[in-house]
Amino acid sequence: MKVSVLMPVYNTDEKYLRESIKSILEQTFTDFELLICDDGSASSPRETAESFSDPRIKFLQNERNLGVSATRNRLMATAVGEYIAWQDADDISVPDRLERQVLFLDENPDFSGVSGKVQPFPHGLVSTPLLFPKILDSLGGCKFISNCAMLRIKNFRDNALQYDPGLKTSEDYDLWVRAMVKGLKFANLPEILLKYRRVSTSLVHLHGSAGAQNDREIKKFILDQLTDDPVLRREIAAVVARCDRKKCSWGEWLFSIRNEWRGLNKVKIMQILGIRVKLSVKPVK
Repeated sequence: MKVSVLMPVYNTDEKYLRESIKSILEQTFTDFELLICDDGSASSPRETAESFSDPRIKFLQNERNLGVSATRNRLMATAVGEYIAWQDADDISVPDRLERQVLFLDENPDFSGVSGKVQPFPHGLVSTPLLFPKILDSLGGCKFISNCAMLRIKNFRDNALQYDPGLKTSEDYDLWVRAMVKGLKFANLPEILLKYRRVSTSLVHLHGSAGAQNDREIKKFILDQLTDDPVLRREIAAVVARCDRKKCSWGEWLFSIRNEWRGLNKVKIMQILGIRVKLSVKPVK
């Protein structure tokens, strides 16, 4: 099995779920299984899934509501594919999404994950993600597009990486950052791979304040790592080499103001400034 497509479900509108499943079953790439896990929905997603009568669909049922992180971990542990691909139960993948992502991971064995652009609907603008996000980029927020991520599962299992079951939101941002700290590499393809449905019942809407707090904690974690890991120190040195204050671009300037404004620990910011001065005198080799 090449790909395991993983779809957590919780109280998803039956019409949306049906459209989401259909978009996977109609992919141009066909060597996959579709694992659907219901996390205690009030409705009956099993009936919707089984109505397709497709042997590639495998349905899992949590005995009780475990939350999004624990459900994602169960799906990851159950998957048998070489790659896993995430699909939210109300989103729609474009027909060649899996084909493009499999091709990238096959041709780039040093990368652990690949995603791409997403098209919000029924309204919203398409943002252009960083092609190769790094740990420092993540200080500005989650830079690896989670909605349509495909991962090389072995790399995550070898590094004991899974979602933090204590997080109700920002669980993907947290996982990507911890993976980057361990040296895993990620890419975002410049093509639209998924249509992202904006709904008022999404976790982003329901846990907005908690998500903001989680994001702040993740950024503090990134800052705590910057002085210890030699790989990250080399990244800092590279940033310093192209981004001194006198030659700072408007984007980098906004980036620094944004992080201060969102309440990052100013002591940690000063640590970064101290590292910059130190590296300008004695570059990291």
